[in-house]
Amino acid sequence: MRALLIACVLPILAASPPAAALDDDCGQMPSTNGREGDPFASYLPTVDSALSLPKEGVFALHLRPASEVIYLVLPERGSDGGNGGIVTLENIPAGRYRIVTSEEAWIDAVQDNVRLPVLASRRVDDCPGTRQSVQVEVKGQPLTLQFGGASAERIKVAVLRIWPFEWKW
Repeated sequence: MRALLIACVLPILAASPPAAALDDDCGQMPSTNGREGDPFASYLPTVDSALSLPKEGVFALHLRPASEVIYLVLPERGSDGGNGGIVTLENIPAGRYRIVTSEEAWIDAVQDNVRLPVLASRRVDDCPGTRQSVQVEVKGQPLTLQFGGASAERIKVAVLRIWPFEWKW
């Protein structure tokens, strides 16, 4: 019986990516809806700054000059002269999330008028269509994302839940 179990599990383990690949930003992208590694590969709804979305997901955000953006919490960086914007996700379950952008910009995640600590941050050069990634732990209540310092007038954003479990054999 053990030999049969080992024979069934061994090919799966051999085909599994190494643990380091699971921590890679590209490896965490969902592979559904034609978004193999690139969360921005298919059509994205575009919203204007200061609007709300019903939940997490992938979208594009129209930015405006940062001097015209009213931030919930003042950025630590001060005035940067770039473009910025905000968007609020109204219904987001508690958990850890990765926020990925298509352009370089600073990202603040805000809940209860408090900037959330960034648990991990990475500039992404080796993933298709992405430029940077941050991770934050959120409570189950509205989440406001603040962006600034961007040179682009439109930024693509993916807010992806990181599931807390992993397979252990």
